[in-house]
Amino acid sequence: MLEQLRTRRFTAYGLLGVCFLTVLLVLIGVSTPVRLILVLAFVCTSPGWALISYVNVRHVSVTWISAVGLSLAVNLVLAQLMVLTHAWHPEAAVVGMAVASSALLVHHVLRSRPPREDGAR
Repeated sequence: MLEQLRTRRFTAYGLLGVCFLTVLLVLIGVSTPVRLILVLAFVCTSPGWALISYVNVRHVSVTWISAVGLSLAVNLVLAQLMVLTHAWHPEAAVVGMAVASSALLVHHVLRSRPPREDGAR
């Protein structure tokens, strides 16, 4: 169980890095293949993983499949809302989703820390 929490914590750290770099490259306005790959990796993994990490799934493969499916669903709903409201701002949507995902990932990192040996919090 502790090994699973450790793996999930490190995954959350990695996805926080992806969120940070995505926001940084979008706000700077860099147009490189690196941005394309990074944004695609973010859009396909981080939002869903940030949500599915609250569900106690025992198998890593099920967690990742669910995370990708949930990420794509969240992105489709967000894109549909932008189309319906005639407010097509995909860069702002990516930044907003990255900020929301980051908040959930930080909470996940904090709650999955191992307990301290001295009993203090």
